[in-house]
This record gives sequence, structure tokens and C-alpha cells, in this order.
Amino acid sequence: MKGGNPAHRLRIEHGAGLIEVMIAMVIGLVLLFALVYFFLGGRLVNRTSDDVSRMQESGRNAVELMGRAIRQAGYRTDDDVGLDIAFSVSGIAITGTNGAPGLPDTITVQYAAQAGGEADCVGTNVAAGLVTARFAVKNKLTVPSADPPVLTCNDIVVVDNIEDVQITYGIDGDRDGNIEFYKTAPTATEFGQVAAVRVSLLVRGPSLNVATNHTQTYLYNGVKVTSTDGYLRQVYDATFTVRNQAW
Repeated sequence: MKGGNPAHRLRIEHGAGLIEVMIAMVIGLVLLFALVYFFLGGRLVNRTSDDVSRMQESGRNAVELMGRAIRQAGYRTDDDVGLDIAFSVSGIAITGTNGAPGLPDTITVQYAAQAGGEADCVGTNVAAGLVTARFAVKNKLTVPSADPPVLTCNDIVVVDNIEDVQITYGIDGDRDGNIEFYKTAPTATEFGQVAAVRVSLLVRGPSLNVATNHTQTYLYNGVKVTSTDGYLRQVYDATFTVRNQAW
């Protein structure tokens, strides 16, 4: 029949109803939320990975820098024998301060520059004489504006993101090669008997709101700590022999 069935033509030309439109909108919103979720999740994974890499780098650099200086504490060249005043402070090559609860420790080591000179902890060449390296941490508790926290040597920043350092000293009083005990605050006499130094570093990530639910629990210096500020943290422990006082 010419023109076809009017009812059939009406069905073909009939548009989408309200229900179909609403279903399409719901599906579109679900897809949009899924895309946003995966996008934000991907960004968080990338930030976490970057923070972990930077913390590992900071931890390695701090351990290497402090370890190199601590191992050399008390070193003398053959020409330095007997020069106690020029190459030591009160005959002690290693000293330190034990920070109050919640505050970082400091450590100072001294040794003679090798023949021909050598770079100190901040890269300055010392041609001859006494080399001094004093390590300390600056953070919000020690300096209100110190954020991010840093490790300093002779008051110059050497490593970023170091939030705390706790130091324990191994005492070998009879110089028999065996550590009798470890102590956080040796006496002046005991500092002259330090044969090993145990360093515990707390490294904080640079990015805020990376830790899951802004909370992280970790063991630091023998104490279980829970942080709620959203920063990631890692702990690095190392023990160094003070070679020139170990025998």
C-alpha cells in the first residue's frame, strides 16, 4: 500500500523516552566516576612511588655521608703524632649531644686531613690540619620554619627530608675489640672509648597526603610510632666502626 502503515511509521519516528534518557545519564555518570577514580588512584600511586624513591635516595646519602666521617674519627697522619691540641678537642675525636625526648641527637667527629688534602662533609677541600664534621637535624621541633626537615653538616644543608637522627655509642673500655655496652649519652671518658656508632635515621617523604588514610605506623629507635599527618616515613639503621679508636 502506498505510504505504508501509519502506525508503523509512527513507531519508527518515535524518539527516546524519559526513562531511556535517565538510564543513559546514570551510565554516563558511573563511567565518569570510574574514570576520575582511576585517574586519582594513578596519581596517588605515582606520588607514592616518587616519595619512596626520594626517601631511599635521602636515606642512602645520609648514611653514606655520616658513615664516611664517623669511620675516619681520630685519624692522624704520621706527622700528626703528639699534636693533640691541633688535631683534637681535649683528646676526644668523637662527641655528641643526646637530644631531649622527641628531639634529634647531634654528633661531631674530628680527624686529620690526609696528605694532599681532602673534601670535608660539605665538599670544601681541607689541604691540611683538622677536619671537623658536626651532623644535626633541623625540623619543625628544632627550628619552627624548618620544613622540609634536613640533615646539616657544620650548619650547611647536606641531605633533604631527614626528620630525625638518634645515635647510640658502643663503648670498648678495655680496648679488647669487644663492645661492652651501648650508651646514648657517654661521659667524656667514654667518648674516648667509643669503638662503634649506631645511627638511626627517620626519613620523611616530601609530599603531603600520601600515606593511606593519612596514617602510618612504624618502629623507630625501638618505639612504635603512629603518624597521622599524611606523610610517608622510612627508617634507616646503620652501625659504623670507629676504626681509629677500635684498637
